[in-house]
Amino acid sequence: MSSASQTGGQAIAVSQRDGSASQGGPEKLQEERYSPFVRVTLRRWSKWYLDGTETFWPFTDVIIRFFIGMWFFRSGLVKAADWETAVFLATFEYPVSWMEPVTAAGVGLTIELLGPILLIAGFFTRPAALAMAVLTIVSQAVYISTTTNLFISAMLIWYVSHGAGALSLDRVLASGLKASALPLARPIIQFWNWQRVHIAPIVMAVIRIWIGVTLLAHAGVIAPSVVIQTWLPTTIFSGFPDWLALVAAAFFFTGFGAVIVSYGLFILIAVFIIAGAHPNVTLFPFLFLSLYEARGAGVLSVDRAILAWMEKNILFDREYSEIPDRWPHIVVVGAGFGGLAAVAKLKRLPVRITIIDKRNYHLFQPLLYQIATATLNPSDIATPIRSLFKGDGNVRVLKGEVGAIDAAGKTVTYNGDRMLCYDRLVLATGATHSYFGRDEWGPYAPGLKTVEDGVAVRASILNAFEEAEASDDPERIKRLLTFVIVGAGPTGVELAGAIAELSRVSVEREFRTVDPSTARVILVQSGPRILPAFPEELSHKAARSLEELGVEIRTGGRVTEIAEAHVRIGDGTVIETETVLWAAGVAASPAAKWLGAKADRSGRAIVNERMRVLDSDEQPLSDIFAIGDTADSKAWDGNSVPGLAPAAKQAGAYVSTVIEAELLGKKCPGSFVYKHQGSLATIGRKSAVADFGFFKLSGALAWWLWGVVHVGFLTGTRNRLLVMVNWAWNFFAKHSGVRLITEKQS
Repeated sequence: MSSASQTGGQAIAVSQRDGSASQGGPEKLQEERYSPFVRVTLRRWSKWYLDGTETFWPFTDVIIRFFIGMWFFRSGLVKAADWETAVFLATFEYPVSWMEPVTAAGVGLTIELLGPILLIAGFFTRPAALAMAVLTIVSQAVYISTTTNLFISAMLIWYVSHGAGALSLDRVLASGLKASALPLARPIIQFWNWQRVHIAPIVMAVIRIWIGVTLLAHAGVIAPSVVIQTWLPTTIFSGFPDWLALVAAAFFFTGFGAVIVSYGLFILIAVFIIAGAHPNVTLFPFLFLSLYEARGAGVLSVDRAILAWMEKNILFDREYSEIPDRWPHIVVVGAGFGGLAAVAKLKRLPVRITIIDKRNYHLFQPLLYQIATATLNPSDIATPIRSLFKGDGNVRVLKGEVGAIDAAGKTVTYNGDRMLCYDRLVLATGATHSYFGRDEWGPYAPGLKTVEDGVAVRASILNAFEEAEASDDPERIKRLLTFVIVGAGPTGVELAGAIAELSRVSVEREFRTVDPSTARVILVQSGPRILPAFPEELSHKAARSLEELGVEIRTGGRVTEIAEAHVRIGDGTVIETETVLWAAGVAASPAAKWLGAKADRSGRAIVNERMRVLDSDEQPLSDIFAIGDTADSKAWDGNSVPGLAPAAKQAGAYVSTVIEAELLGKKCPGSFVYKHQGSLATIGRKSAVADFGFFKLSGALAWWLWGVVHVGFLTGTRNRLLVMVNWAWNFFAKHSGVRLITEKQS
């Protein structure tokens, strides 16, 4: 057992907020006021909907803004192309009594050309939406009354109060402007934020009631005057029988089931369009329904009341302190792919979750080499852990380093002497570099596991070029421009290709006394071929692609010495170099040592078929699971599961299912089975290899697929967009803009 067993008795002093191991187990959920099935079902559905809305709303918002903007912009282009006709229309067709025709035409044209650009970009969204809404309302009042005008006006008025979503310049710049010295910037942004929270739901409620009145008018329950009918979009409900209109009106008036109503009307209107009841229907009623679904019914609605009840009785997402102490406490150590996958499912259960990680960010390690080779910024592939769970009140994040675990006392010791009690423990602590017992090589051959590693390696690569430029010693210049990568798995191959491209493309013309394109990039592999986990044919294709980039490949030679200025290979070859990068092996975190558990040669904790850690007697520790690089699982047709992101995510999702079944007293799922989704490795700008078992790809098509897959695995919309922008810039401009040496100079 770990050293923490000596302090197991101290768990009594731990506060209730940290959980209590003595109260763990299925009975904790059975004590809930509502049945476990009802609570878990409602919570899961609610969290699924809220998470989905949070994820998809920014994209829905962009689509709505785009189509509204293009509707205006198209009209503006037509008027700009025929100014005389525009003035004629302003004079005779839709005159504005308080403006001269030329002035009215000019103002309208300006709004129709400038407003859409601002709206689509999400820049000064509210003023742009206000101007466009006024123009549309004036057109409805004095020109031609159309249903399209009404729906566009309604959405624009809502945008005036709510503003654009996350994918907008307003939201991107808000925090910076709020903290800037610009006059009135802070109070304006604060006012806009206040509007989003307090006014936008009221506006949506008014729009909701407006639709309800329209449905009553369609059903003949009320008979509004001709003037009022001008402002009711009754034609969109053409073909609706009266009883259906009354049912829909009841839903809108009560604000109940916004999602169901939106989808239902979407389908019904589409059906009536197909049946010919709507010969002139446009896209905008459907955009309005998507807005109503995504942002809810607003204030004084049944949906809002249900949400309030759910918050108080089911969700408890307002404050961590409000979460019942009786909820089981699940501790997840490590916020990598596996840990986040486990939390993503567990957070929907009535449980308390604590994530412990020694860093405050989740890192997308497969792209870490692109930080090292000056293609991406650290912030492009790293996301603050807290930001991922800001809407989940039952998830707490602690920055800390675990030092011991007491399985008997169910406690985790971190940051020296701080302790947490747990009911279930998930170990997802990942792996670190392994120099196969030659740790003295570490200072001369850094690996890539953290952002700090990536920045340090980037500095060493760029410093090599800088020092070569400043040197007048030909021998040292030769050493400086020789880069050796030890290990030819995917990371080593990708590093070699990226360094070759950096020297031959990105910085080729930026130095005066040395030629970066003469740099030697040497890839050393102890085995007979590179990418040994890939089929032989793909390995050979990858080797040819690397050689075309100028990479020297040396196989069949194990490194025997790494020093400050050279690398020695087993056959006696000495390579003079000052830059060596390690991509040859990894070792698991000390999780198995914390538990005194059975481990494999790499230090990974051996787990059973349900991912439970086995102790030294090969008995499962009932409440402790290990996943990802922390675990040695034979769930891949009897072979060890590879240390890949998809494998960790699958294991995390599986463990969360096991924990849920145990807490609810349900039958546990069968044994964990890893489903291999394929292997990918990129070699330079336009080449990659992909192995999916049933088919294999190489070349440009594999490179595009590699990019799509990696962008999809990134966490957060912002990171996906930034990576795509950086890749596009690097690809088309053949220029890497992240060549900053930011290490502390000695």
